[in-house]
Amino acid sequence: MMAFLLVKNETVGSNLHFLPYFCFMGNKSVIAMFGMSGLLVLFAGYASILPDVLESNAQVEISTSKNDLKRYLSSAENFKDWMFSDGVKRDEWRILLSGKKTGKGSVLKWFSESIGDGALEVKTVSDSHIVFERISDNNSFRDRGYLFFDLIDSNRVKLRFIDSLDVSTNFAARYEAQDEDYIEKIDASNLIVLKRLKQKIETE
Repeated sequence: MMAFLLVKNETVGSNLHFLPYFCFMGNKSVIAMFGMSGLLVLFAGYASILPDVLESNAQVEISTSKNDLKRYLSSAENFKDWMFSDGVKRDEWRILLSGKKTGKGSVLKWFSESIGDGALEVKTVSDSHIVFERISDNNSFRDRGYLFFDLIDSNRVKLRFIDSLDVSTNFAARYEAQDEDYIEKIDASNLIVLKRLKQKIETE
């Protein structure tokens, strides 16, 4: 009987010996959990102050009549000729048209290995401006473009392009957008796009 009690006591003593270890490991788990929670809170707070909508501005003078320019830009199909570079259109490039041929609801869809797939839709056509929306299939970018017609004379129009780019779903873009150079690069890119449009209109 005494032997049994001795063994039992030794077993209990051995278990007690490990209790501090289990408590220590449990405390480490709690600390790690709160540490990760704190990091997530800090990350969410940091992400919340990053810009999620960017605005780009570009403009160009085009030698054409206002009505001819408005008519051309009212068709989503025509955007393929100036919105995308020749390099993009050489790399497994396909398009699909849907909706109306011209005016509100005119849609251009593209399929590209280099820039990914996406769609463009004409949303508004008025005497003073045209509004279109673009979105990529993976939702990495969405934007709304405003093309304003400022009449210079009967054969010249200043076309102003205001590009409202939604980057709320793209953390990398939101992070880079803190740098002023990022917006300037978008402005420069949109100016190149407008110059392609100018060349297309004036050489036809």
